[in-house]
Amino acid sequence: MRPKLSEIALQAEVSEATVSRVLNAKPGVANTTRRRVLDVLSDLGYSDGRSRRTGTGAIGIVTPELSNPIFPHLAQSIESVLAHHGYLSLVCSSTAETVHEQDFLTYLADQGASGVVVINGRYALPGVGYESYEELVDQGIPVVLVNGFAGQPPLPSVAVDTREAAAHAVRHLGTLGHERIGLVIGPSRYPTANDFVSGYRDAFVELGFDYNPSFISETLWTLEGGQAGAAQLLEQGVTGIVCGNDVMAIGVVAAAKAWGASVPGDVSVIGFDGSTLARLTDPPLTTLRQPAAQMAKAVASLLVGDQATSSNVPAQLFRAELVIGRSTGRPPA
Repeated sequence: MRPKLSEIALQAEVSEATVSRVLNAKPGVANTTRRRVLDVLSDLGYSDGRSRRTGTGAIGIVTPELSNPIFPHLAQSIESVLAHHGYLSLVCSSTAETVHEQDFLTYLADQGASGVVVINGRYALPGVGYESYEELVDQGIPVVLVNGFAGQPPLPSVAVDTREAAAHAVRHLGTLGHERIGLVIGPSRYPTANDFVSGYRDAFVELGFDYNPSFISETLWTLEGGQAGAAQLLEQGVTGIVCGNDVMAIGVVAAAKAWGASVPGDVSVIGFDGSTLARLTDPPLTTLRQPAAQMAKAVASLLVGDQATSSNVPAQLFRAELVIGRSTGRPPA
């Protein structure tokens, strides 16, 4: 005879609802609590005929390529916080040329990972959706998404508010006297790019500037993409350029110098991410810094905290911090 939920809950010192979530491999249960319930189930001889994961492995942190320093920075911040909770992390860098994201997700599931964090995952691409991540949750492996998603994902999620960051960047240039402000951004198929464009446009309306769609240069999220995007905007006489990340901003600065323009004398440049690169450029970048430490704490709470949240809570958004460098100044007379 199977033990009652009330009996299991009493011995595990949890609620019956928590026992039910563990039995049905649902998210929203801290791993320490999950293991305690499973230990009680084992002591009581409970078996439902199915193999259930105990979630005793490392936590997988799946990132895109590591060439953009914001990805390893976020991964390291999350790994550090999880280590304080007593969890080991396995950082998995997925690229189109080597190991794909889905390969890592399958591997982590097979290893019985205690949780999975996905940074700017393939869910950002049209038609991909969240099915592969929800399959992990169905196996009792909690998943947290970080950045790159659109709207409200069906899973716990943490992100920097890119729309507000773009608007903040335009406002900063506006206070310096710029009105011809361009935007260098990645492909529009990415939600982050669309959020940037929306924030950029919001600020133009707010400041009463004439919005010109031709001042938006869609390119690649790379240094070379920044260079190519800047050329189009410099030809139109913009005096300020907002970029979708710091790597692109470095490309914009290089393009401006090759064009014969000085930064910030002729054109001001603002990056996004606040990576270590921003401090090492010439001139040091003004950038919108992602609050990696705060975001990492939120991720850890969703994965292993005693108050781990369920999948139906709103995405947690964080404001980026404007860090003033020397790449912005007043527009030329």
